[in-house]
Amino acid sequence: MFKYILPDSGEGTHESEVLEWKYEVGDYVEADATLLEIQSDKAVVELPCPVSGYLAKQYVPVGELGIVGEPIAEIAESKEELESYQSGGETSEEAPQKEEVKEEAKEQSTQEQSTTQAKDSSNEKDIRRMAVPRVRRYARLKEVDLLQVEGTGPHGKITMEDVDNFLEHGPTTQPQEQEVEEVAEEETLVAAPSMDAQGIPEDTPIKMTSMRRVIADAMAKSTSEVAQVTVFDQAVVDELVNHRNKMKGLAKEDDISLTYTAYVVKVLVGLMKKFPELNRSIDMENQQFLQHNYINIGVATDTPTGLVVPMIRNADSKSLFEIAKEIQELGEKALEGKLASSEMGKGSITVTNVGAVATSGVWSTPVINLPEIAILNVGRIDKQFMPDENDQPVLKHVMKLSFAFDHRAIDGVLAQQALNLIKKYLENPDLLLSEG
Repeated sequence: MFKYILPDSGEGTHESEVLEWKYEVGDYVEADATLLEIQSDKAVVELPCPVSGYLAKQYVPVGELGIVGEPIAEIAESKEELESYQSGGETSEEAPQKEEVKEEAKEQSTQEQSTTQAKDSSNEKDIRRMAVPRVRRYARLKEVDLLQVEGTGPHGKITMEDVDNFLEHGPTTQPQEQEVEEVAEEETLVAAPSMDAQGIPEDTPIKMTSMRRVIADAMAKSTSEVAQVTVFDQAVVDELVNHRNKMKGLAKEDDISLTYTAYVVKVLVGLMKKFPELNRSIDMENQQFLQHNYINIGVATDTPTGLVVPMIRNADSKSLFEIAKEIQELGEKALEGKLASSEMGKGSITVTNVGAVATSGVWSTPVINLPEIAILNVGRIDKQFMPDENDQPVLKHVMKLSFAFDHRAIDGVLAQQALNLIKKYLENPDLLLSEG
């Protein structure tokens, strides 16, 4: 019997949510076939089956969290081994598991006996769904009744910190006052909000998702480490609007949505070629710059679970239509939560565009996507009156630009020159496609 241990997905994560099992227990799985999908921070990762065999056990159901370094599945390497396993046979490796099952049964019996005076709803609660085995073992060592502990982990799971908090402060409510309400397959504790001394309801804590924690940490790191400065300008993009209007019909014939973001990606490719000083990151520990030998352009994408930045890899080798198609495909994957780790990170520079939700063209101060040293925000294209060569007001298409840079890496003059080139390319798409 092969015991499949949940690996680190490459991002240093401690736990990952199981999104989908590709096979049912008893199914035959070829080696290297995708066995399951997990959500690891911002990325969906497909885990291949390490050996050919029959799926004998799924340790973690869909929607639950698996712990890196702990078993995720059991694979029987023959039909006979599967049948032996299902009929209750065991190998030397399985003996400890049987002992753990016995220990859990004993534990449940002990817990039930210790709460015989509690309400029936508490007695019926399955402690195996309240906490993972290592937390249950920890609670036994500390002589803590898990039925009296309120879980703050995903789906109300009890963590070691919850056990420690219980030991320090006791139960948040008396056991006889707890009421448990099951909603679908998830369990949440429902209680009236407590009041402060002035009779005002106290705040309700809402636990961060793993993606939101990653975003929060990244933003905090960027704002605390980077000497960020933002310069602003605007581009008159009448020619860009006309060019897109001519080309989007041709793009549509190939089922490609030609957005202005594709043009901006081409602009940033040209920028990286003209200003290689921007295509690097800072290694402060070794007091050096790391010059990138690639041009990967990040496209900040809003999703229901948070902001992600898929990369247009080797964007300098791709046409405008190829870039537009890749933006479209990566955007769809991002919205479905299907982005892989390999489709993010190792960027040269990022573009962020709030034009779709802004009520007018806006400037902003975008936060640099570390370890990159610059980011460009483009606002929506607005019509506004601008003076012509005779100082007469003429209605023009105008795009506002916000270019943020890390002052540790580059100086203001170079940043302004970079913004001037961005503006020049946006105002002259023929020049952009010739040089960029």
